[in-house]
Amino acid sequence: MDTGAAEPPGRDLPWSGLRALRALADHRTMTAAAAALGYTTGAVSHQLAALARAVGTDVVRPHGRGVALTEAGLALAERAESLLAVQRDALDSARAASGDPSGTVRVGAFATVAASLLPQLVARLAQSHPRITLVGIELTVDDVAGAVRRGDVDLGLGLDYPGAPIPRLPGTALRPLRTERFELVSTPTSDLPARLHLADLADEPWILPPLPTHYGAAVRNACRAAGFEPRAAHEVNDTSTTLALVAQGLGVTLATPIMLTLRPAGDLRTTMLFDLVEREIVLLEPSTAPRRPAVEAVARTIEAVVHGTGRFTSGL
Repeated sequence: MDTGAAEPPGRDLPWSGLRALRALADHRTMTAAAAALGYTTGAVSHQLAALARAVGTDVVRPHGRGVALTEAGLALAERAESLLAVQRDALDSARAASGDPSGTVRVGAFATVAASLLPQLVARLAQSHPRITLVGIELTVDDVAGAVRRGDVDLGLGLDYPGAPIPRLPGTALRPLRTERFELVSTPTSDLPARLHLADLADEPWILPPLPTHYGAAVRNACRAAGFEPRAAHEVNDTSTTLALVAQGLGVTLATPIMLTLRPAGDLRTTMLFDLVEREIVLLEPSTAPRRPAVEAVARTIEAVVHGTGRFTSGL
């Protein structure tokens, strides 16, 4: 006898079931949802079954070899993100009532920002808010806003280029933190002057990021505005590899102070540009969900790290 079927609807919604439903809505398959949550597919199936019993109707249905959300499941999935955010806020508020903010805060960032900022952020939080656990999650630039909107991360660190802006999505807010100015980067043995125009580099070989990336679009747009198309000696997506190739004298590139922290001091030559080529370090956050005390503390610490670290002031 299926005792679950006899349970009346209207019971409290199980939080684990809401997380499973939100993950299934985002990732489309049970396998992918289970991987995102760190559970087995069997565990996710049980969580969804418990959610269906509480709702009083199915939230998923068979679809091909997998499952799909029912109309009830779709309606609930749309609200699951805000419900889970309220739960996290309530828990953190209760824990913070007798002391410092506590709990886990997930911060999404793409590789260069993560490598440069996260170690400092973790160290600062360990001193100021030891009861907060920071989890860094690497994302692509394009997916930072989406991850914040879906609730995959609590905060997102991104980069906003004038000619290739980060997506603005409903339910997210973007807070500018600091403007970085690009410099020309070359091998230490280059004989380039201390300051020059981009147009002076029309005949130089370039180490360029691929065009689909925001960084790649920014570099090419700046060169085109100066009247030339940069000649790619190599196309590389990874910033560390790009700077290593430049250090070997295989080409020049544009980089900002935060990018240059990925190479030892003195390993590269930087040249100021008369041309103004900039980007903005931005913080993305939910615009609708209540902010937990722990998230607020991390957001303030991110601002302090970005504004107060000398590494980010050179070239501005």
